[in-house]
Amino acid sequence: MNWLRLHVSNLCNFKCPNCHVFELGENDLPNRVMSQDVFDKAVEVFIDSLIHLNFKETMISIYGGETLANKKVIKEGLLKFGENYKGIKIHWVMNTNGSLLKEEDVLFFKKNKLEIHVSVDGKEEVHNLSRPTHQGKGTYHMVTPALDLIKKHEAPSQINSYMMPSNYNHLKDLVDIAAEYNISKIYLDQFYNLDMITHKIGMKRYMSVYLYGMSKGVQISGPWKKVINNFQNEKSREQVLSETLYLDVNIDGSCYFPIYNESKYSVYHIDTFLDSIKSGLHSDISKKTMKRSARTCDGCSIREHCNGLAIEQVHYHIGAGADTKVSCDFFRDWCHFLMRPIYFRKEKRAHFISMIDLDTIGPLVKKVNVAITDLEEKLWPLHENITVNIVEHFEEMLLASKSEYLPEWVSAVTSGNTLYLKGPELSPAIVHELTHIFLNQESLNLPDWIEEGLCEWVQGKKVLKDISLDKNIHKMNRKDLMKGFDDKRPGENLLYAQSHSFIIYLEKILGRDLLKQAILATSEQDFSLVLEHFTGANLSDHLNLYKRQQ
Repeated sequence: MNWLRLHVSNLCNFKCPNCHVFELGENDLPNRVMSQDVFDKAVEVFIDSLIHLNFKETMISIYGGETLANKKVIKEGLLKFGENYKGIKIHWVMNTNGSLLKEEDVLFFKKNKLEIHVSVDGKEEVHNLSRPTHQGKGTYHMVTPALDLIKKHEAPSQINSYMMPSNYNHLKDLVDIAAEYNISKIYLDQFYNLDMITHKIGMKRYMSVYLYGMSKGVQISGPWKKVINNFQNEKSREQVLSETLYLDVNIDGSCYFPIYNESKYSVYHIDTFLDSIKSGLHSDISKKTMKRSARTCDGCSIREHCNGLAIEQVHYHIGAGADTKVSCDFFRDWCHFLMRPIYFRKEKRAHFISMIDLDTIGPLVKKVNVAITDLEEKLWPLHENITVNIVEHFEEMLLASKSEYLPEWVSAVTSGNTLYLKGPELSPAIVHELTHIFLNQESLNLPDWIEEGLCEWVQGKKVLKDISLDKNIHKMNRKDLMKGFDDKRPGENLLYAQSHSFIIYLEKILGRDLLKQAILATSEQDFSLVLEHFTGANLSDHLNLYKRQQ
């Protein structure tokens, strides 16, 4: 989308150490705000330029300093230009630190279709480190009232943040804050302090918050989104640049192209901008951008869709001389992650869906197929085929399975008729998790602790001797059992061992075939009543007998 960014204020009541706007002190311009004449002129000229280029839509971003230090001009501009001006559809957004946002402002912006983007870097302690006042005091308490107002009036909004030294270990807090205030979008810019973090650590942290956001219904985007859009729309960045117009306008009406860093040093002016567009300036800037990319992006695997965007982001935030390797590495690896193909394979009893090339995980596919065949012999035939969803990262498995809690060592989990696996390693829990599906397909009425014991029993694993049952184990659900994991795997988990041991005790009483019949009978009756029918003693009696035998 075409983009006009208006720097309406050169004033700010915060003094953020990582702010690229004030990296040269209080900017190169005097401390003041944009006039109504410059604001209106900038919008008029930009709209006329879009019309000349035959473009139909644009985003106008209100930017600062703190934008609400100039709220009168912003409001007048909104009233004058509205959502559609001269046939050009306008999407209005405004960045703010939130401290000056009042209730009447929220109501006005909502009515006039402006989306409010509030800068938040984490919970109070983290946010205060990155966004202090000029006196060095924290500002979180100045921001939350704005979030309360946004939530109260359901105003269109977004949280803006950076991945920085102060917050990159706490990025999930941003999702929790967004969810708390009913904000469904976060723009999380990547790191630009190039000595702070390796791109691999950045990838891990970014992936974690991205997938966590998806699980909470919060969408994470960033500057890389443009590359993904180009890929999804099957367009090269060169094509996109020929169809878009980006412009930053300063307080005094001077302006530059953010996609072409050198234009900051050969500044244009809004008064003559339309004439420059008519004389071919837009095409010239696009060609210069692509020419520069040709020198620096040769051989990059995402060149067609990025073509210098990662470089431009660093140069815009740090300066033209900055090293861009870390940024480029992050962009490339992150975009590869998001643009991965999905692989499908239909087997006799399982349908495989994989984010990893199935040809590279043949042993994993084979193990699943063998486990299904063995379980059909040990238990009973499946009623319907199983779906096996293979992902590459733990967070993807957590998201796909909608599991409330999983220790990070878990590499397999089930939900309904689907087995979720983290590849490419061979998970030792495949048989255990597949047993859950076999039991689920029979719609059995089993206590959670009994089901977990059965899943351990089917594997034929040895159990610890002389296990005494926890007095409350018969009351435990799956969530209680999972709490016993911590960093321990099922074979080391005392609660699982207790459940497994009790199933072995029942097998000694009933025999394997009769035990299977008893399990299947729970589709019609409670497990305790089934035991009473098959053995003459209910579950409580058997628990007491088991304890006396230990």
